[in-house]
Amino acid sequence: MNPRILLLFCLLTFQALKSQTPENSPSPKDTLPAFIRYPDKLTTRTQLTYVGNSFLIRNFSGERFPLPGIDEGTRLRLDPVYSTHLSFVAQFRILELGFGFTPNFLNDKNAEDARQFNLQIKIYPGRWAYEFSFLDQRGFETALDGEDVYFPGVSTSKFQNVLGYVFNPNFSLRALQSPNEWQTRSAGSFIPKGIFSYTRYRFENEGSKNAFNSFDLGLAPGYFYTWVLGKRFLLSAGNNSGIGINLLNQNGETDAYLLWESVFQASLGYNDQRFFAGINGTYSFMEHGAGNEIQVFDRVYFVRISLGYRFDAPKKWNEKADRINQKYGWGPSN
Repeated sequence: MNPRILLLFCLLTFQALKSQTPENSPSPKDTLPAFIRYPDKLTTRTQLTYVGNSFLIRNFSGERFPLPGIDEGTRLRLDPVYSTHLSFVAQFRILELGFGFTPNFLNDKNAEDARQFNLQIKIYPGRWAYEFSFLDQRGFETALDGEDVYFPGVSTSKFQNVLGYVFNPNFSLRALQSPNEWQTRSAGSFIPKGIFSYTRYRFENEGSKNAFNSFDLGLAPGYFYTWVLGKRFLLSAGNNSGIGINLLNQNGETDAYLLWESVFQASLGYNDQRFFAGINGTYSFMEHGAGNEIQVFDRVYFVRISLGYRFDAPKKWNEKADRINQKYGWGPSN
């Protein structure tokens, strides 16, 4: 990574930390809460998502990855055939669960054996935020000599864990990622994140199989800001960037490489007491400083349109949640 870029990022991180100090806190005269919470609501939403986990392989070896028509030394970019899916999400207090799949009517390609499925679990205890995600894809294509070539035997499975902490108590990460809260005053926060992910790449062709595993561990400082655009609209944006270690395992051998990761996120949301809607975009990339034989550049991106509604949660749910909060010393809305 360029040292100048690293220096500039460190300066921005220092400024973000400085902005969390008490002198920048809202005036006591401002009685408007920093954000609104909905602890007694069951928040549900339906999402239409354009998503992909494309990856590039450099110094490709036909012997190690048996794909037809590919010469050794070719630099490939493999993109999933299915890229649009429906997902359903439910959230109550600190817990959010969601899953998505690809129905045939959302994709114009009738690709053999292609699939896409994703699962997400998010937990927001206090100012901490934890996210587990799983993305499984089969059926990739690449452009060769101006034509699309389909590989039904290429598949990837990605498991990712992200743990973050919100430094500014007046900033709502939930309002940015899920409308279980709603920001009422423009605010930003320094949000460092620890990231651990595991990806398994599989290649099958004419009875032969090959696979390799990639483990990524990194620390990514970041900063996010939410602009309140009137009473009903929010605009949020931010980035986490950092470095870490990549472990690449293939044929029983494991090599360690430098990892560079960056995640950009932006969203525009509308909120009413019951109904809400929004559009959210995320682009993340991981670059592995691997050796001469193979180098993988992992890309995950999505654009998501969501519509949701808040229902009154069952009384027993609220009572149980209150007892848990009291036991662990969490706030009343957790």
